[in-house]
Amino acid sequence: MKNIKEVKIGRYTVKLGQFPDGYRYNIFNQDKSLFGKGIEATEETAIDSAKSQISQHTLKQQSNRINGIPTAEEFAEALTAIKPSHAHWDMLKAHYNAPGKKLTSTQLATVAGYEHLSVANMQYGVLGHKLSDYLNYEPLGKYKNGDPLWITILVDHAGESFENDTGHYKHELRNEVAQALEILGAT
Repeated sequence: MKNIKEVKIGRYTVKLGQFPDGYRYNIFNQDKSLFGKGIEATEETAIDSAKSQISQHTLKQQSNRINGIPTAEEFAEALTAIKPSHAHWDMLKAHYNAPGKKLTSTQLATVAGYEHLSVANMQYGVLGHKLSDYLNYEPLGKYKNGDPLWITILVDHAGESFENDTGHYKHELRNEVAQALEILGAT
C-alpha cells in the first residue's frame, strides 16, 4: 500500500489509497473500529461514497429519535466510544441508583470525590459536551446567552426540581441515559 491518505469526516476517519482495482477506503469510528468500507474509481468518488455511507447511517439513527433526543442505544454506543473517566462513571451510576434518579450537584460532587458542586457541574458538562459531539446533537437546555447547557443531554431539563431545604436543584437523569447504562451493564 502506497500513499494512504487520511480524511476526517465528522467524528469518523477515512483512510483511502489507490490500488490496481481503484481507490479503496475504510471508514473508522472514534474508537478505531471499522465502520464501513468500499472501492471507487477515483479518489473524489471514494470520499463522496464514504460521506454517503456516514450520512445514511446518521439519517437512520436520527429517524429513530423521539423529539430529536438520541435513543438509549445511541447513548450506549457513545458512552462506549468516548470512554468516560472513572469520576464520570461514578456520577452516572450514582445518578442511576438515586431515588427517582435525581441528585443535586452537591451530591454528584460527593460521589465523584470533588470538593465543590461547581466541579461536578463542569465535569458533567464536559461529559455532556463529548456525548453531544459524538451524537451530533445539541441539548435543549441553554444558558441565558444562548450557549448550550451541556449537562442537559444527561438530565431532563424539564425534570428539574428545586429543593427548598438545601436551595439546590435536583437533576433527573434522562431516561435514555438510564436505559443506556442498563444496556452497558453499568448500573
